[in-house]
Amino acid sequence: MFFERCKQKMAQCPCFQKQHWIYVFLFCSALLATFLSLYIPTTQRSEVAHLLLAQPSLILWNFLPTLLAVYVLYLVSARAAFSAFAVNGIWILFSFADKIKVSMRQEPLLPTDLTLAKEALSVVKTFPPIRIFLIGLGLFLLVALLVLTFLCSKNEVPSWKHRGIGLLVAVVFGIICNQAVYANTERYDAYPTVDNPYFQVNQYNSRGLVYSFFHQVNISRIKQPAHYQKATFDDIYAQQSTPSDIPKPHIVMIMGEAYSDLSENPNISFDGYTDPMANFKMLSQDKNAVSGHIVVPNYGGGTSNTEYDTLTGLPKRFLNTPLPAYHFIHQDIDALPRRLQAVGYETVSIHPGYAWFYNRQNVFPHMGFKTGYFLEDSFDLSKQGVSGYINEEATFDKILSVLDEHIANAQQPLFSFTTTIQNHGPYEKKFGALEQNFQTDIPLTATESELLTQYFHGIGDSDIQLKRLTDYAKQSEEPIIVIYFGDHLPGFTNGMDFFDILDYPINANGTPQEQLAMYETPFLIWANDAAGTLCHFQQRKESANLPENGIISSFYLGALATELAGMDELSPLYTYINALRKEYPVLSNQYHIDKDGNYTTELSEEMQQKLDLLKSWQYYILFDKK
Repeated sequence: MFFERCKQKMAQCPCFQKQHWIYVFLFCSALLATFLSLYIPTTQRSEVAHLLLAQPSLILWNFLPTLLAVYVLYLVSARAAFSAFAVNGIWILFSFADKIKVSMRQEPLLPTDLTLAKEALSVVKTFPPIRIFLIGLGLFLLVALLVLTFLCSKNEVPSWKHRGIGLLVAVVFGIICNQAVYANTERYDAYPTVDNPYFQVNQYNSRGLVYSFFHQVNISRIKQPAHYQKATFDDIYAQQSTPSDIPKPHIVMIMGEAYSDLSENPNISFDGYTDPMANFKMLSQDKNAVSGHIVVPNYGGGTSNTEYDTLTGLPKRFLNTPLPAYHFIHQDIDALPRRLQAVGYETVSIHPGYAWFYNRQNVFPHMGFKTGYFLEDSFDLSKQGVSGYINEEATFDKILSVLDEHIANAQQPLFSFTTTIQNHGPYEKKFGALEQNFQTDIPLTATESELLTQYFHGIGDSDIQLKRLTDYAKQSEEPIIVIYFGDHLPGFTNGMDFFDILDYPINANGTPQEQLAMYETPFLIWANDAAGTLCHFQQRKESANLPENGIISSFYLGALATELAGMDELSPLYTYINALRKEYPVLSNQYHIDKDGNYTTELSEEMQQKLDLLKSWQYYILFDKK
């Protein structure tokens, strides 16, 4: 009876009695959806409004996909109210998803996010119960309203001929618009932005979520670099030889989830408390140690991209796609574990997360890892978990047990790579009730103090376990090198507020140094005495010509470690990028830093050619090398 009454009332509505009024209604609903998609995500509404009024074509480029979506859905379903509500509902959902993602990771909604449903669900499960309830309630109401409008919305149905012609026109018009507008990078880049134009969040804010999203759909495809010559790299690999007389220390490489040195701040003190990086700092001063910062591909997330950089020596930033780099690995590739395996190493990967996460179960073997340990087969979340993730102690238990067993039973050296997961956000009450573990003269709210306390507690856990590993190595007669680094800065639920409140030199719209600092995480390469002697670590350290500021791109890290270990000619790619690093320690699609510490966006013609060769090399390894 309820549905019948709804149908009768909707049948009496003038909008649904005449076909032309239906199209007017759909047009207006598309306008509303466009307005919401421009209004909801941005926090700089007045500035963006002025920009849109000065560049009205931006409004049109956000409106056209919305209008087409509404009309196509109507022609397919013959239900105007359902079509209008569905598109508005989806656009609102996308807008809030973008807003949440920006607040946590300083990254907008990307087309690839739609392919990561499992990953997103695993993150949502760690949210506070009230937030999970509200998200679930919102999705339930959206689905319920969609069903209701579908059942109650019945209009004057266009003829099949009318619908067929309409769909054909919409498809042709859509293809033309896509090629002329949304696939046109020069047009997109020519529009001004509010604040830093290199910051993708600002691009979305200034140019609109819908326009930017569909532009990202088009540029997600990897294009062959200009002047690419497959034969160049075929010749390089045809002439390579596998080195035999090289040092072979055990190498334990660990990437710490959200590991950073945010504890290093003049406004924060640990007097009377434990410095969460005490052991890291002590190890950094060792004669057999190199430390500094790496510039990683992402802020607040994108763990697999930092893995890719450090394990392959290839720069994810120069793939020019929002897709995770692992998306393109479908065959065996030239990577650090494969190179080490070729000279006699046993290669092991450890990740206390699900094997399907970022498709590591398939990607890691393609990189050359012979054995892999994942959550499903090597950890117990019910006993070793903290806020839905395996704790740091259990992770290092596995690292040490693999190393200890290998030393006791195997004759060959070991390369193990671990991605930890305990310190994944969100951080509210992550470790339960904690007393504040730092001092500051800056006024903080109870929530802000709680977030930092929880985060510093997690970093402290990592520091304790790092000491545990290096203490083991110090007591061992086996040569052992430990590489430890962070994958990205943490994504706090209060966004980048801490950076402003505590006066960190980190700002997406600030100086070149402040902009690049958004992507900097600490790294440490440390050798025990046996490895220091075997590899002539101190001499290698001097010849590595590391920059005075200690900042290098993340794709240099694996190659740097092999150079410090004395593994010359392990890989022609590593030989090339180690030489490149000494000229430009940082190469990125945002800012470059030369050997003298100068920040620049321009390269000399000679240096640009070297970078272009590296871009082509990356394409060759991913798509062309047999």
